Amino acid sequence: MSAAARIASRMSRTGSTGSTGSASRDAGGKGVTDRLGLSAGKNRNAHSYGGGKDSRAKITASRTGAREGRLPLASMIPGAKVKVNRVRGGTAAGAGGTSLMGGLFARLCTLVVACVVLVGVSIGLLAGYRWLTTIEYFTIRDVQITGLTRMTAQEVLDQADVHQGMNLLAVNMENVESQLRGSPWIESAQVTRVLPDTLKIRVSEREPSYLVQYEDSLCYADDEGRIIDKVKPDKFVSLPQVEVESGMERHLPILEELRRAVADKASPFGLDQVAWIRLSWRYGLEIRLMDRNVLLCVGVDDWKNNLAHLGLVWGDLAKRGELEQAAIISAQNHKVWVEKHS
Repeated sequence: MSAAARIASRMSRTGSTGSTGSASRDAGGKGVTDRLGLSAGKNRNAHSYGGGKDSRAKITASRTGAREGRLPLASMIPGAKVKVNRVRGGTAAGAGGTSLMGGLFARLCTLVVACVVLVGVSIGLLAGYRWLTTIEYFTIRDVQITGLTRMTAQEVLDQADVHQGMNLLAVNMENVESQLRGSPWIESAQVTRVLPDTLKIRVSEREPSYLVQYEDSLCYADDEGRIIDKVKPDKFVSLPQVEVESGMERHLPILEELRRAVADKASPFGLDQVAWIRLSWRYGLEIRLMDRNVLLCVGVDDWKNNLAHLGLVWGDLAKRGELEQAAIISAQNHKVWVEKHS
């Protein structure tokens, strides 16, 4: 065999042996890698736990699981020891429960203390009020009453149910005013305290304007025809008497307007000359004068103009000297009729 042939044979054996060793090493490495759960990738990044994107997903999942109380990735490796801390969570829960109970207990204690203080203050105020309303310092020694025209001071005190010697602070002002307004003669009342021992009462009385026959009794009535009180012999006041026929009550406001008209000299007579007034269906407003034997009749429809026309005729009769002969002067619908005595 030539020298060239021998060299070629040696190179062939050397290449075969190198290939066999390289293949053996590759096979051995792959086996170890497979047993460790590793895979050989094409690049360096592929030589990781599981290799590539899957390995990163597994690592992320293992970290998330660890946060959620699951076993970490090491538990997936056979033979690895895993230490799970379960004491910290239990301690935190216990501490939270203790803090909540402590807060509720503190609030309960605060509420109890507030209730005790409120009860104590209420009892103290009640005791103080009772003391103030019983001491002699605030005893009523003077009662001042103003605005009286018909009523007496004693009648007002009886109506108000107050008297000297009462405790000024124990008097209920609203009750006293309400009792005073219950009198038929009192239109309004005002009661005030003047410490330490004076009570002031101011009243406004109702003014009688007419005498009204009501339920078989002669009564006083105000300028609107409202009943005030029955006439008493010891307090009789001479006033025009008013009679109202059934169904004519709706014309009672005319009485107040008539009173103002007479006061303003809008009528040919004065109120002191009037003997009686009647509201009737036939003539409307009938007025009988005391000093003259004449009956004046004024229609209630547009009664002011009717009264004005009656005044003109009155003046004309007086100028001609025929007024004494008139028995009835009636003004209705802006027309005036005169009836003479027979």
